[in-house]
Amino acid sequence: MEGSLYAQLADKMTEQIRHGAIAIGERMPSVRHLSRQERVSISTVMAAYSLLEERGWVEARPKSGYYACRQIREPLAVPSESVVEPDPVIASTSQLVMDVQRDGFKANAINFCRATPALDFPISRHLQQTYTRLSRTQQHLGVSCRPEGPYVLRQQVARHAVDTGVAVSPDSIVTTAGSLNAMGLCLQVLTQPGDLVAVESPCYYGILQLIEAYGLKAIEVPTHPETGLSLEALKMAMEQWPLKVVLTVPSFSNPLGCSIPDERKKALVKLLEQYQVPLIEDDVYGDLYFGTHRPGAIKAFDKQGLVLLCSSLSKTIDPQLRVGWVLAGRYYEDILHRKFVNMLSTPVLPQLVCAEVLGQGIYERHLRQAREVYRQRYQRLVDLVSESFPAVTKISRPQGGIVAWLEMPENFDSTELYHFCRNAGILIAPGEIFSINKQFKHCFRLNYAPRWTPEREDAIRKLGQWVSDRIAKL
Repeated sequence: MEGSLYAQLADKMTEQIRHGAIAIGERMPSVRHLSRQERVSISTVMAAYSLLEERGWVEARPKSGYYACRQIREPLAVPSESVVEPDPVIASTSQLVMDVQRDGFKANAINFCRATPALDFPISRHLQQTYTRLSRTQQHLGVSCRPEGPYVLRQQVARHAVDTGVAVSPDSIVTTAGSLNAMGLCLQVLTQPGDLVAVESPCYYGILQLIEAYGLKAIEVPTHPETGLSLEALKMAMEQWPLKVVLTVPSFSNPLGCSIPDERKKALVKLLEQYQVPLIEDDVYGDLYFGTHRPGAIKAFDKQGLVLLCSSLSKTIDPQLRVGWVLAGRYYEDILHRKFVNMLSTPVLPQLVCAEVLGQGIYERHLRQAREVYRQRYQRLVDLVSESFPAVTKISRPQGGIVAWLEMPENFDSTELYHFCRNAGILIAPGEIFSINKQFKHCFRLNYAPRWTPEREDAIRKLGQWVSDRIAKL
């Protein structure tokens, strides 16, 4: 596991080489010196140097020690801010979306296309043990659950919401079958077929499918690769069109990985209040921050109950849990009724398992480990892309989450690349599925959450070579 002590030491040394504190060709500190300096065992230092050597940052010279050897390229640029047509469009998703979804479950493929968390953390074993124990000791078969969900789970969700800056009663929370299901319930309550909604551009294709399923029209709002939704463009859309709702993933969005700063979240809430437009906030990635503080939720600044906060454990633990929730506020009764009509209730056992996991210190320990591991895995992706992809490549710089967005020259076709890679057993998510206008064909999304194996690293190198070959022919 990359979160171990030797991996942390290797990561620290990598940063020193990357930023020039240790020059290329310079001798690295001796094993014994580094052991004393970092107050770790000699075996830990040896394991760290082995990892650095494997990753190509140092080379071992007989009877001489380790030397920095990586030639650092100029940092890759970040993707461009999206530019979209301001007119409403009837949402329609192509067969390509379903192909990508189905491909994501191929057992023998090297998968970068699904936005799923890694399953190599200790919490996965704990989850299995909790399922086994509760299935034996808790009455869950033949038991009808209240539509709002078990109180014990809603209580834990309310306690966890404090970390986002939101004070909420368990009695204003409705549990759901994941975050996307929560957003769907919100859309059903807030809109009618033919209504107009605003979404980020690019936007997670699952949200676009919801909009299509409910017969809605959408306006894509330009999104900055680092600061998220353009409030200026959103304000213009509100002035010009009768928007019924705004949908956003404000923290480490999918696919860009961008985050709206707190000051802009406050300004966004003021905009919502001015035009009395509700907002559906998907905070499913918020716990996976790389920095020192969790980003606050937009709902933390909401005084009029216009923000509906949706989330789940699908991105932090396991998507198979299918346990999510919505902080429904003033729309509680409407959403509760809509859930009752759609599904009556959700299965009891997974909700009881999640309640117990959330109520124990293991979840917070898992998050601390996952944040550091994902940060390292993202940095490894950047290293591999820098080594293997052409210099014109642009890559997003998320400060959390599990996905990165790569941008190529405008005339590049990532859909054609997707089909080629699929036939070679490597799966990516082509950019056009993240837009109702299919405007991101020169981009694609990669998931960096799973452990970096030699096979996955080799797949990125192959992908870089295929990208280079295609760009050379443009």
